[in-house]
Amino acid sequence: MKMRAGWLAVLVATAGVLHAQAGESWVIGPFTRPASGNPVIAPRPQSTFNDPIIHAAAHWEALHTFNPAAIVRDHKVYVLYRSEDDSGAMQIGMHTSRLGLAESADGVHFTRRGEPVFFPAEDDQKTREWPGGVEDPRIVEREDGAYVLTYTQWNRETYSVGIASSTDLEHWTKYGPAFFVAAGGKYAALKYKSAGIVTALDAKKGRLIAAKIDGKFWMYWGEGAIHLATSDDLIQWTPVEDKDGKPIELLKPRAGHFDSTFPETGPPPVLTDKGIVVLYNGKNAETGGDPKLGPSAYAAGEALFDAKDPAHRIAQMDEPVLKPELPYEKTGQYAAGTTFAEGLVFFHGKWFLYYGCADSLVAVVNAPAAAPAADVSRGYFLHNDDTVVMYGDSITEQNYYNQWVELYTVTRFPKMRVHFYGAGVGGDRVTGGGGGAIDVRLARDVFAEKPTVVSIMLGMNDGSYRPPAPEIESAYSTGYEHILDSIREHAPGARVTLLGPSPYDDVTAPPGFSGGYNASMVALAEIDKQLAQKYDATFVNLNPPVVAALEKAQALDPMVAKLLIPDRVHPDPLAHWVMAEALLKGWNAPALVSSVRIDAKDGHAVNAENAVVSDWQADGSTLRWTEMENGLPLPLIKDNATTALLLRVTDIQEQLNQEPLRVAGLAAGQYTLSIDGRSIGTFAAEDFERGINLAEYNTPMRQQAQRVSWMVRDRDESHYIHLRMRVRNADTGVEDGADRMQAFEDSMEDSIYAEAAPVPHHYEVKPAPASTPESAQ
Repeated sequence: MKMRAGWLAVLVATAGVLHAQAGESWVIGPFTRPASGNPVIAPRPQSTFNDPIIHAAAHWEALHTFNPAAIVRDHKVYVLYRSEDDSGAMQIGMHTSRLGLAESADGVHFTRRGEPVFFPAEDDQKTREWPGGVEDPRIVEREDGAYVLTYTQWNRETYSVGIASSTDLEHWTKYGPAFFVAAGGKYAALKYKSAGIVTALDAKKGRLIAAKIDGKFWMYWGEGAIHLATSDDLIQWTPVEDKDGKPIELLKPRAGHFDSTFPETGPPPVLTDKGIVVLYNGKNAETGGDPKLGPSAYAAGEALFDAKDPAHRIAQMDEPVLKPELPYEKTGQYAAGTTFAEGLVFFHGKWFLYYGCADSLVAVVNAPAAAPAADVSRGYFLHNDDTVVMYGDSITEQNYYNQWVELYTVTRFPKMRVHFYGAGVGGDRVTGGGGGAIDVRLARDVFAEKPTVVSIMLGMNDGSYRPPAPEIESAYSTGYEHILDSIREHAPGARVTLLGPSPYDDVTAPPGFSGGYNASMVALAEIDKQLAQKYDATFVNLNPPVVAALEKAQALDPMVAKLLIPDRVHPDPLAHWVMAEALLKGWNAPALVSSVRIDAKDGHAVNAENAVVSDWQADGSTLRWTEMENGLPLPLIKDNATTALLLRVTDIQEQLNQEPLRVAGLAAGQYTLSIDGRSIGTFAAEDFERGINLAEYNTPMRQQAQRVSWMVRDRDESHYIHLRMRVRNADTGVEDGADRMQAFEDSMEDSIYAEAAPVPHHYEVKPAPASTPESAQ
């Protein structure tokens, strides 16, 4: 591969900068306020409740309704909100708080119970909850469908996080303070508040469920600093301590930021494929805080913690994701203003975040979200966090078929992080070659990457450009067995794929001897197949599909066919696509990007596979909706001559690139499809009925995939430089050069996955003017 001069210096010099600028693909957001409906819950002075302690009617939600918890149940959003009555002194914390319950079919318009469902009573928690009340709830669902509530117990002298459970959200069992018996009673007198139990999005249920990590439940808690606790049963909790026996501090105040006075735990955190996303509330300092916020205002931010080590912070946002902007957020009972986040749900394909406004009202914001996937890989051979080393000779060194496999994996499975490393060196045989003897090659270029998957394609040089011969085949088999034995020893558990070698072109040019050299490749591929069976490996033969493509191209245009393998050995990029398709099919790669079927008559998405459809609107004959796919199409552009030939000589579009959109029930006629305000094409109603493969058109999704492809190319070229430096035992001229090279590769991988992350798109189907020309692809 030819490389541009000067790249190496640029790579090393900019690695740290690019790493720092990697996209925040882990963040839940961006959040937007609905066009109408806010605030969703406000005080109702007329509501009364016969209080069991004072034995009289209380105007239980007369003054303020705020700081809500939220949960999804029976296809509705249920909000438990803090309500304050009109008793006590007119100052914060001096009224009695109870929890009301409201439900909504759309997440915005709520119907409320007439009486509170959770309140201080004549029970064993009365001394902790009266007269201040029960405040600031967070709620999670257990695996068995029951609910666990964390809330603040406040008696106007001390406070603690209380725990309660329910099966119906209306009848509750209280268990007392979360840490009451922890460490032999060490924390029984501790003052603490605000606790969120870690959840995960359950694919089958489509809801957030309390999640175990390493066999335990985890809870982030605290105001002033955010701490951590664990539990076996979600009821009794034990703080995680530092080396001095104190609760470990994970998030602290940051000068100049929105959390400059202190951070405080927000809604239940969410375990994602990136880590644990902790939404939290920050109080701005009166001086020395975020100048874009008012003094003492509360805003919501996010931090990311390691899923394997919930105490390890990976990243933290510098700017809030939600801050006071509207009049009722900027002032109220709390004059400085708050957007105090406490309730987060996945509902109708989006995130709904419920928050308190200035300690007075409840409001909601939305953010796009990808649908949960029971099996993110959808049966694909590669899995999340796999490390794939693709080993071979100069054909692998060309960096095309392996690059196309990487591009497919990144775009089709952007929620899986898979690490790819090309390890091709020209001239290699099963015994090694220009990159060193085989044991040197394997140790340096394969085992050093700690692979979980290894693909191997050798043979072109091993055949010695001679007819098949027993001594050649014996040496090949013996050398290959040594490679496989070494992988078993040094990378135990790695999943191995043996690739039958790509062909020597005996199709477009006459063979140099009887039978042709490709007969030797066919013979070596048979050895590969036998070894795969012996070593319980996967076998994919790249030879036949490339030969078939050559024959089809030869029939179409012999001059063009010669360009597919111009030197008869090294395939051009088009032929590498043929090889990549064969490998991907051998790895059970799904053809489907997404499949969406809209019913124009009933006004909803009948089916959405690997996609989320929301915000459906029907305005006469015009249909609009928002759609977010969990993958991207391959960027195969028909007006590119090479791609056009690829589509003629292969079935890659049918086998790997299906993105059907079907709209049923349209009246006869022509309709224009637009995505994000850009016309994609004009189609007949029957075309929509049969289905339109969006992968064939220049959609925003294909444009996004094209950008990803350029980034994958650049990242693979940087690894090629890194590999060549290893082969030549070169260095960067600085002591930590190797680390900087790896850091640069890692930063580029971060950027690739950030660019590939799913984003929502706005679709419109409307009748086309009579003069509209046929669709353009």
